[in-house]
Amino acid sequence: MISSAFSRFSGPYLGVFMLLISITSTQMGSASAKFLFAEVGPEMTVALRLACATLLLFAALRPWRRLPDRREWKSVIVYGVAIAFMNGCFYQAIARVPLGIAVAVEFSGPLMVAVCSSRRWTDFAGIALAVTGLLLILPWSGVEADLDMTGLAFALAAAVGWAGYIVFGRRAGGGGVTVAAWGMLAGTVVAVPWAAMVQGVDMFRLEVLMPVMPLAFLVGFLASALPYGLEIVALRLVPPQAYGVLMSLEPAAAALFGFLLLGEVLSLRQWCALMLIIAASLLVTRNAKKA
Repeated sequence: MISSAFSRFSGPYLGVFMLLISITSTQMGSASAKFLFAEVGPEMTVALRLACATLLLFAALRPWRRLPDRREWKSVIVYGVAIAFMNGCFYQAIARVPLGIAVAVEFSGPLMVAVCSSRRWTDFAGIALAVTGLLLILPWSGVEADLDMTGLAFALAAAVGWAGYIVFGRRAGGGGVTVAAWGMLAGTVVAVPWAAMVQGVDMFRLEVLMPVMPLAFLVGFLASALPYGLEIVALRLVPPQAYGVLMSLEPAAAALFGFLLLGEVLSLRQWCALMLIIAASLLVTRNAKKA
């Protein structure tokens, strides 16, 4: 009976379970990352997060035992660059706007991936809902305190990175979970020099790094190592529209952890915008064709 239960908990069901854990872990890690900003800044936070996640994944998976083949390397490298770009833009966004808002805007990336896989009238209705939600998020003077437009622009750029992460993650995912480790290494190779160029090499001195390394490893595990390791497998088990439906929980989870850990309170208008974007994702991905 136990073996029968485990046999049913496989395939798409296992993928769904992995994605739910990934969502919770990612948003806890993203909220925790804000505590690093005051110490080392967003660029250095991205570099530390990816570097720590790479060390954790390499220690756990020993990916050198299964190297990507020649055809896989291109997707793995682009997948890693997408990780670095997505995280870099996202951290710049949450340094300026509430976590829930940044994730809601960033979610337009996977939403568009789902739209591209289907051509139904519900797609256009979903796009209309998403655009309405984004318009509600935009700052309007006199209605409430303005949001930082630069932060919103970074969130939109992160959406592009998230779309690339999905597309190239599926292409590279044939190599299994070890691909996440190689992709994370590629992202680290991009993020570390960028942080050194923007913030200076002095940020890599031991007296700067040692006090923040425990938190950096925690963020690397929660926000990168665990969720990316799970998602690279889940992306092969669930179709794109199912991924989109589950990922529609991300904005709500981000708003929840933003409130619990950071004390970020959204206005009624911002909550309405967030719900419209979630509804858009559910509408589009529910009726999308299976991959």
